[in-house]
Amino acid sequence: MSEEPASQGIISRDDLADLAVLFDRFEFALDPTSDDCKLAEVEFEDGVDRLFRDKVAPNFPGVSLMHFRCHIRGLCRKFLKRN
Repeated sequence: MSEEPASQGIISRDDLADLAVLFDRFEFALDPTSDDCKLAEVEFEDGVDRLFRDKVAPNFPGVSLMHFRCHIRGLCRKFLKRN
């Protein structure tokens, strides 16, 4: 959503960077059963839910939470590749 012209930058670079750090901690964890990995995933999901509820749903009623979550995960992967 942040890269699409219609979104008008609804998700800030800082929001994306914060989510990307959390995504990296659980998606690429050496031990996916560790407490840190589980905590990072919970915090990531909470952040995605918050952004969806506060910024996306009111402005883009046709976008589902599931679609948004997939989009954010893709943006996090791109962000991590570039940084």
